[in-house]
Amino acid sequence: MKKEEQTESKVKLAPIPITVIAGFLGAGKTTLLHHILTAEHGRRIGVLVNDFGSINVDAELVTDVSDEMISLANGCICCTIRMDLIQAVLQMANNPERPEHIVIESSGVADPAGIVKSFLDPEIWGMVQLDSVISLVDADQSLDLPYNEERLARAQVVGGDIILLNKVDLVDAEKLARVHAWIKNIKPGAKVFETTQARLPMEILLGTGLTDPKRFEEKREPEVGVHVHEVSEGHDHDHDHDHDHDDHAHELLFDTWTYYSEEPLHMAFFQELLYNLPSTVFRAKGFVYSMQEPQTRMVVQVVGRRATITASRPWGDEKPQTRLVFISEMDTVNYPVLKKVLDRCSAQENA
Repeated sequence: MKKEEQTESKVKLAPIPITVIAGFLGAGKTTLLHHILTAEHGRRIGVLVNDFGSINVDAELVTDVSDEMISLANGCICCTIRMDLIQAVLQMANNPERPEHIVIESSGVADPAGIVKSFLDPEIWGMVQLDSVISLVDADQSLDLPYNEERLARAQVVGGDIILLNKVDLVDAEKLARVHAWIKNIKPGAKVFETTQARLPMEILLGTGLTDPKRFEEKREPEVGVHVHEVSEGHDHDHDHDHDHDDHAHELLFDTWTYYSEEPLHMAFFQELLYNLPSTVFRAKGFVYSMQEPQTRMVVQVVGRRATITASRPWGDEKPQTRLVFISEMDTVNYPVLKKVLDRCSAQENA
């Protein structure tokens, strides 16, 4: 062997293992990501967060615990994001402070099959390798999804190597048994772990080597196509979409809308609004400037019929403002009306 070849073999780095976190809107993906980043595992973790909406709320939430994050722009989950994902992984793998493990938090409306197929690209062979796909299932909400959204949730279960049946503390034994049966029907023999706050030992979550990318090359149901349309201020429903979706038998259509306000909100009125949102709003999340707690940033999480508001941290040097993202079935929510109702929740309106 030549001296140059010996030198090259000595510096060749092992592929970086990648864990993909999947699951429907509100299943607990960001909670699991927090758990991984704050656990005492001794690994330098690189994070890729794929969220949609002009506020990348999930990215803002994890910034507090990790600087090694690349936040992907929003777009069509089956086309644009997949291309960005490969480039982001390559950028992270070539970073001088190379991570020892990469975790990808996928969007709640992503079929993990599309992400896994990205890593079959020869461009990244040898630099990274898939470790596992962790799919979260919301024990409280998964059985109540409409038909089309339930199809996507089923695809997320099919794509998982490990299934986290999360939020088991919110359901009784009878409903928990029904969710287990639902998972078993979709994926017999799946590794299912019951969790609260998505907490599991790192030995189960990282370094498992469970993913075999070849299984995604086998004949299976068509990948679930998803189109997310960002609603403009005027709520223009021009949903022309230039990407080619011939590979998808059906396409799920979602609206995402962003609300901003620099006026503090009266929390009693705001809470009333949250509990009366249209049933087609699958997810809402963000930060609230509260009249009752003006010094504290309040975090809002809405999943289906369940809404929570929790105190986060002082605003500090950050300008207090309400920033919320709503995700709904396309063309089912009148967002200009919702904006007017939210504006009426302001402290000034109720003075």
